[in-house]
Amino acid sequence: MKKIFPGYYRPTEEDFSNLWNSCLFVLDANVLLNLYRYSQETSNELIQILKQISDRLWVPHQAALEYQKNRLPIIAKQLEVYDEIQDLVEDSKIKFKNKLDSLGKHPYIKADNLTKIMQKACTAIKKNLKKLKQGHPDLLQHDNLRDALDTLLADKLGLPYSQEKLNEIYNLGNQRYKQEIPPGYEDKKKEGIEKYGDLILWFQIIDKAKETNKPIILVTDDRKEDWWTRLKGKTIGPKSELVDEMLSKAGVSFYLYQTDPFMENAQKFLEKQVNKKAINEVREIRERDEEGERVIKEATMASIKFSDALKPISDKLSSLTLSDDTLKAIQAIKSLDLNLKKGIERTEDSNLSTDFVPKEIDGKDRRKEN
Repeated sequence: MKKIFPGYYRPTEEDFSNLWNSCLFVLDANVLLNLYRYSQETSNELIQILKQISDRLWVPHQAALEYQKNRLPIIAKQLEVYDEIQDLVEDSKIKFKNKLDSLGKHPYIKADNLTKIMQKACTAIKKNLKKLKQGHPDLLQHDNLRDALDTLLADKLGLPYSQEKLNEIYNLGNQRYKQEIPPGYEDKKKEGIEKYGDLILWFQIIDKAKETNKPIILVTDDRKEDWWTRLKGKTIGPKSELVDEMLSKAGVSFYLYQTDPFMENAQKFLEKQVNKKAINEVREIRERDEEGERVIKEATMASIKFSDALKPISDKLSSLTLSDDTLKAIQAIKSLDLNLKKGIERTEDSNLSTDFVPKEIDGKDRRKEN
C-alpha cells in the first residue's frame, strides 16, 4: 500500500532522519519576507540555522522574485504601524472622555481623576512610540537583512523560466486548477498571471529535484489548502498529490514545514541549539496570521449567506410595483452587500499579511542595527 500511495503515509522517524541528512532545503518567499516581522534576535536565530545548511540551501527564481517585489511594501508597513497605534491611542482617548461625559455625575466615579490617568497613559505611550520610531532602522536606505540574505544565497538561486515555458505553465495551470490539482488552485481568483505563482514555484522545485536527485524539504509560511492536508483544523502534512507528483516526476521524496516546526526540527536533526524564545515568537506570529485568515473566511461565508438570503426577496419584489422610497431601501441593501464583498475580496487578494504590529512596546529598539 505505502509504495503505491506514498502521499498518504507520514514518514517514519527513520525516514525523517534520512530526509534531513540528505535533502535540499528550499525556501519560499514568505519565509524570507517574514524575517522583517520578527525581532532582530529571532531573525538572526533563523539566519544562523540557514547558515548551518547553506551547502544544501536553494531558492527558486519565483520565490526570489516575489521576495524582491514585496520587500518594500513589507518595510513600509512596519513603519506605518507607529502611526496606526498613534491613531488608536487618540481614538481611545476621545471615546473614553465621551463615555465619561455621557454618564454625567456618579456618586463614586471621579471623572476628572480618570481623565487625568487616561491622558497620562496616552502621553506615555506616544512618547514611547516616538522613541521607538526614531530608533527603527531605515531599511529603505540600508537593508541589513537583505545584505545578509545576499551573502547567504549568493550562489543558491534558481534561473528564470523562458517566456515559452511560462506560457506552457499558464495553459497547464488552467487545466490543473479546474481539477483542483495542487498547488495553486486556491489562487485562481487572482488577476492575470499572478494566479500561477505557486505553480511556477512548484515546477521549478521539481526541475531542481531532477537535476540534483536529492529529496526536497520546502520551508514555507503559505497556509493555503492547496499545499496542506488538514483535518478538523489540524495540519497533518503536505498534500498527498504533491508527494506523489514529486516522486513520479523526480523520483525523490518531498516534505513541507512551516518556519516554527522547521526551527524545532533543526534542533533535533541538525543537533543545533535554537533559542526557544525565537521559536515561540515565530509561532505566535503564525497563529495570529491564521486567526486573521479565519476571521476573513467567516466574514466571506457570512456575506455569501446574506446574499443568498436576499435573493428570494429580491426576486419576489421585482414583480411588484414599489414606491421610490422602498426601491431606494432595496438598493441600499444591495449596495451594502456589494461593498462587503468587495472589501473581503480586497483583503483576500492581498499577498501580504495584515498583522505587522510589533509583539510588544517596551521601550526597547527591537530592530536596531548593530
